[in-house]
Amino acid sequence: MEAIHRITRNEGDFVGAFRQNVIRVIGSYGREQQPDEYTGRIKTKQEEMVALIAENAKAGAYTQEFDERYRRIAEEINTLKEEQAEAGKKKKLAENYEQRVKDMDAFLSENSGQIPEFDNDLVRRLVASIKVISADRIQIQFQSGIVME
Repeated sequence: MEAIHRITRNEGDFVGAFRQNVIRVIGSYGREQQPDEYTGRIKTKQEEMVALIAENAKAGAYTQEFDERYRRIAEEINTLKEEQAEAGKKKKLAENYEQRVKDMDAFLSENSGQIPEFDNDLVRRLVASIKVISADRIQIQFQSGIVME
């Protein structure tokens, strides 16, 4: 329990590593393509489709090649629209990046995470192994990979 308390009191690397992982995940949302960048690419594909239809109308014949090209362009447009929608969601997440990091820091500093008494279930979930080094030293390896003596 003392080892668990030391980790949650920020005496170990746990809180810092946790904070960096959260920042890395939150920050990755801002590096995606922006939804507006897709608009031009979609418009280009739509113009390509219109040109294909006009070309086919001038030829006056429906061909397998036209059908395949039309289907390919339509699929590309749909894919771009799906990517644009996903980028829009990620942009909204990234907009509040700084505030979310501040909120996380405030939460981590306000909450000590101290467990008042031994909890067998919690210990079994957190601790991967305990190795006896000597009569007065043990080595505890947590499920997260952190090792503490």
